[in-house]
Amino acid sequence: MKRLWVIFFVLPLFSQDAKKHNISIGMWDDKTGFSFIAYTYNIKQTVMDEFFIGAGTMILGYTGSIGWKHYYYKSKLSIYSVLSGQRVDNFLFIGFMPTGSISLEYKLFKKTQVKMGLMALEVGRRDSEVFSELFPFIGLNWNY
Repeated sequence: MKRLWVIFFVLPLFSQDAKKHNISIGMWDDKTGFSFIAYTYNIKQTVMDEFFIGAGTMILGYTGSIGWKHYYYKSKLSIYSVLSGQRVDNFLFIGFMPTGSISLEYKLFKKTQVKMGLMALEVGRRDSEVFSELFPFIGLNWNY
């Protein structure tokens, strides 16, 4: 009976895909928007695509996101884009913020990457005015 417990409950914990969890630290984030520290979980992965959910913090607020990451070229220096929808809650804005980004990812080590690129976002304010902006971002990402 003890062996069955190990087979059904302990072994699956160690056999999970090692690239499903991501932690990012830096000036903004391509997946979670205005976040200094972010966590994302890949729901579904293929060779060139990732579907994710995530959350991030910018100290005075938080961001929840869901989206899609697509690689155009994947190697030590990869090119990819991200489309995501985000729920933002901070002292300036509360609401939905769609974003898109085009990025470069350079692998420093097996599980560590440097990400940099441009993020476009659209924000609707309470007075029905909508504005779009383009922001650069850079950060470190760890997969586990």
